[in-house]
Amino acid sequence: MLNIGGGDDPAYRYKMPPVVGKKEGIGNGKKTVYVNATEVGKALKRPGQYLVKYCAVELGAVSTWDKEQGSGTVNGWHDTAVLQERTNKFIKEWVLCPRCKLPETTMELGSGKKSKDIFFDCKACGYHGVADMMHKLAAFILNNPPDSKGGILEKTADGGKKTKEDRKAAKAAKKGKDKDDDEDEDDEPMKDEGTSGNLTSNRDKLAKQAALGAQADKAVVEDDDDGEDDDGDWAMDTSADAVKAREAKAQESFEKIEAATKALDISDPEPAKKEKKKKAVPDEDKFGDEEEIEALRQVIAVKVRAAMVSSAEGDTAAAISSLMAIAKEHDIGPIDLFGFLLAEFNETAVKQLSTHKTVLTKLMKAAPDKKKTQKFILGQVEELLGERQKDALLKKTPVFLKAMYDIDLLDEETIVKWFDKGSKKKLGKAVREAAEPFVNWLKEADEDDDDDDDDDE
Repeated sequence: MLNIGGGDDPAYRYKMPPVVGKKEGIGNGKKTVYVNATEVGKALKRPGQYLVKYCAVELGAVSTWDKEQGSGTVNGWHDTAVLQERTNKFIKEWVLCPRCKLPETTMELGSGKKSKDIFFDCKACGYHGVADMMHKLAAFILNNPPDSKGGILEKTADGGKKTKEDRKAAKAAKKGKDKDDDEDEDDEPMKDEGTSGNLTSNRDKLAKQAALGAQADKAVVEDDDDGEDDDGDWAMDTSADAVKAREAKAQESFEKIEAATKALDISDPEPAKKEKKKKAVPDEDKFGDEEEIEALRQVIAVKVRAAMVSSAEGDTAAAISSLMAIAKEHDIGPIDLFGFLLAEFNETAVKQLSTHKTVLTKLMKAAPDKKKTQKFILGQVEELLGERQKDALLKKTPVFLKAMYDIDLLDEETIVKWFDKGSKKKLGKAVREAAEPFVNWLKEADEDDDDDDDDDE
């Protein structure tokens, strides 16, 4: 057993099992299983899922969790020592109390306006503070909140947290229900709203007339009832005149009924075909999709960083080969690679341009649409000079653009158009103002060239 938080004091009461890692797979299927993530998580009073997700984020990889085995998987091969190092870092940032340095903290989510914050409460010293909400693990925790026992809240009947599988099952069930509802609706003919009210009122009138007729018949019967035996009245007159009279009366009744029916027009209209409308089912797994994209971006960034190391060491062939492999594996183009490369530039960006000159120029030559690529690069330049490294590089904007111009990453026409177009955003305005001396130099040089051409003529 190891001491939580490091150290070799044998009397230290807070212990945890050492990390057990297992490498599996080959080629693109390489992965590392965090075998005892559940046991380590219980010792730290944190869900094992948090621990595996943290290691994956720190290593720039994608992680999965096997609920049945209680183990997590991180893409790629990683030594057990590396997993142990990341686990120790997790303990320092997400387990130990910042004040007393003891693993006696509990984790809970805020409420009300602070519902998007994660708080630590220390049982040892009473510390109460907010976690590092800038770390990617914070977003995962907010979407998979912890319970009071060191686990993750499971799905509940009253609207508790749903797993990704539960959300997919719910969407499938909802689609099936909508389909059944549509089929039931198709089996029922639509009634004409314009005639339904008339039909109801007319039928009510007939019913009232029938009731009045019944009452009249009853009154006649009561009047004829003289208290004597009327059995002889049940006999039917079968003479020719009587039969003819009955037929005439029946025909008259039939004609009255037919006339009333025509007047009411009670025939049901032809059922109208009802158009099915597919109900849109909202995507409840946004977070999961965004998380996977971000994890993939991190994986590519790590590989691009390795290629830049080769370039800095002078092995441009290996760097270019690595970038080609990345583009092929992840189906991305030169413009995407420029985005990843420029994202790694720091306060020494001018020097980095010179260091990676060969790689950058070859990448530009491989771009199918150079104008579009240059516009994209200028957008990245605005972010680099005006935001990420504003204090160190904004004043060096003319030097940086001149360096890109000299190695043919940007041409004169694109730079001038970018400058003249201007920007409504504060960031774009600041970078253009800083670039004005260089752009003026470009325009003056172009005018001088035109004057020389005129003199030659």
